[in-house]
Amino acid sequence: MATERGLHIVTGATGSIGKEIARALAARGSNIVLACRNATRAEELRRELLGMESCGEVVVAKVSLDSADSIIDFINHIKALGRPIAALLHNAGVMCRHRSDTADGIEQTLAVNYLAPVLITHHLLPLVAEGGSIAFTTSITRKLHSLKEEILREPAERFSQLGTYGRTKLALTHYALWLSEELRERGIRVNCADPGIVDSNMITMQRWYDPIATLLARPLMSRPATGATSMLAALDSPHTGMIFKHTHKPHAMAADLRRSDASRRPALIAATHSLLGIVDV
Repeated sequence: MATERGLHIVTGATGSIGKEIARALAARGSNIVLACRNATRAEELRRELLGMESCGEVVVAKVSLDSADSIIDFINHIKALGRPIAALLHNAGVMCRHRSDTADGIEQTLAVNYLAPVLITHHLLPLVAEGGSIAFTTSITRKLHSLKEEILREPAERFSQLGTYGRTKLALTHYALWLSEELRERGIRVNCADPGIVDSNMITMQRWYDPIATLLARPLMSRPATGATSMLAALDSPHTGMIFKHTHKPHAMAADLRRSDASRRPALIAATHSLLGIVDV
């Protein structure tokens, strides 16, 4: 079957959770694409994975998710491999302390957390095999926001580290729900993973209280390997349109999101496609 020999693409594979996802896939004998910004770190991980007896193929594909040119180069690289995709696992994400724009004029958090996964998914979707899986990493911070708030054109003065991060994760969850409905008849499963609060560099707020938080809070956080299980559960589930936590107790995306946002979802999807120049949906 195509899914058995297909590629498992992991974005942000050299991050804390990404490494654990890649290690778990290698233990299964999966063929893995390490999609990372830092090719040196990715090559180190590649050598580690290939040292595992059960590991399949491991390919390094460099990509900077804050650059449209880099994303297109990455997409072309994957297409050139001429292989079906068994799983597209969007693990990468950022939580920026200060607002900054990419070279394409897009706020960094929005570009990496939302627009990049949408763009990659759209262009690689024809390669995803029937029975394949697409999974996006969401966050509990999505629950603090609504689609009535500005997300794609957020005013600069409204930026905040947690607020902007949460809004991008809300948008991504809505996109995943929309996509799960679009692909249901094709037999491609689309789910979200919510890893919870994981002991990683992501939760460093770059504030004066970081040392205190490290001392008091980090011991209570989940380990990266535990956080990775949410993505693996999303990958393995026969269901679609679900959110998986590291507790492996899934719930439907629709039930997780505010009912009042359902009517606003089509406008979000349309605006997203317009911004990315996507016309053949």
